[in-house]
Amino acid sequence: MTAFCKLALIATATLAAMVSAAPVATTTVRQTSATPVSLAASSSQDNGPFSGRGTWFTDSVGSCGTPFDTNDMIVAMNGEQMGDNTQCGRTVQITSNGKTVKATVVDTCPSEYCATGALDLSQAVFEQLAPLSVGVIQIEWSFV
Repeated sequence: MTAFCKLALIATATLAAMVSAAPVATTTVRQTSATPVSLAASSSQDNGPFSGRGTWFTDSVGSCGTPFDTNDMIVAMNGEQMGDNTQCGRTVQITSNGKTVKATVVDTCPSEYCATGALDLSQAVFEQLAPLSVGVIQIEWSFV
């Protein structure tokens, strides 16, 4: 066997070994529940009304990828109802203390801070419902 043939055979064997050891793309399927949890009586479980705690937060970039600041009419939704950012861009109507305001979902509030039904409100949204000094309010909200 010539040197060229031996070299070609070694190269072919090496290439075959590399191809068989190469990573293979896989797909992971994760099944989740698509039914939001409602804490208040509702004619439509998908749209609410929901009730919980309303808090406020400062500017940032939300889990939906949209930058925002304290003057924007936005909210961070509790993690359980937000899912895998499936509520990004939806409008919610929030009521507290006899006042009502609309805002857009742009972020996720971590579960350790926001239980199911809770929303973290931008300062602009919170101030439409109560003074920032109050800190925490009871809210009822629905998707609109």
